[in-house]
Amino acid sequence: MESNAIFSQFKNLVKSTTNNEAFDVISISDLPHKLGVSCEGFPKFFVSTNNSISSTQNIIREMLSVEYNLPCFIVENGDVKQKDCFSVITLRTNDVSLQAYFIEIFLMMLQKISKEPSRRELSIEVENLITIFSTLTKPPRQKLQGLWAELLIIERSLHPETLINAWHNSPAAKYDFTLGRDKIEVKSTSSEERVHHFSLDQLNPSPNSRLLIASLIVRESGQGSGGLSVRDLYERICRRVTAISARLQLYTIMAETIGSDLAKLDNTFFDYTEASDTLSFYDSNDVPHIDKTAVPQFVSEVKFSSNLSHLIDIQNTLSTFDCSNSPLYKSLF
Repeated sequence: MESNAIFSQFKNLVKSTTNNEAFDVISISDLPHKLGVSCEGFPKFFVSTNNSISSTQNIIREMLSVEYNLPCFIVENGDVKQKDCFSVITLRTNDVSLQAYFIEIFLMMLQKISKEPSRRELSIEVENLITIFSTLTKPPRQKLQGLWAELLIIERSLHPETLINAWHNSPAAKYDFTLGRDKIEVKSTSSEERVHHFSLDQLNPSPNSRLLIASLIVRESGQGSGGLSVRDLYERICRRVTAISARLQLYTIMAETIGSDLAKLDNTFFDYTEASDTLSFYDSNDVPHIDKTAVPQFVSEVKFSSNLSHLIDIQNTLSTFDCSNSPLYKSLF
């Protein structure tokens, strides 16, 4: 189910008019569902649900509306209009980027659920959809550079699904990747030296935890000179990840992080070669830091910068850091 091809077909649909309530639609691969367009140019998914009884309520939000068991007239390939009942999910915007993301995300969701889902089953995915799109109207919670760096770690790993499952659910999380006692914090810089900013807690993990600091130099670059965007990295990861749930997890975290800066996912590029060549992993115990016990009472929100340039990468033969018993760390190299 190629979302780019379906989006191209969507753009060629004829808008409905106030005098003609039939919606021009296209089919969704081998599924009984349809994609149509409203008189305003909004994309509308017509989802065929089964007849199981459900008390699921319609939803009307600023950007999304969901109407269950709605009688509709549809026209496909110019044929005579037909009447049927669908659950109709509408993205209420003419923003082309948002429309493309909406179609791509919801197509993935349709692949997760039953071929003819119950309204209850559909409503669960709709709630996830609302969560994703509500974040896209909010200010970004993290710089694009940081998101790009985290995606590069996933893209270059041996087992990207392991890292996706360990990836933080919120940009405000203490560490970027957590799997049991093992954690990874990703730090990027655009300067020549590996000087990174830390909070006091980040370099004082719990006694039984193990923490790696992934450090890399990330600089903006042109698209034609080896630069890759967030979208490029996402697509590279998806070519190696088959699980729809993992792809949706990627999308959800990207949306939570980037917020209203959605357009930058496609239009801002960073030097992939330099970032890959400078990627190193360090034992947090070796990173210069302030010991938590040395902080005076009633002092909080302590932050500092540390230079990692002199440290030994754990992949170096001189390092004694043991990754052999960690699924998280073994997924990296």
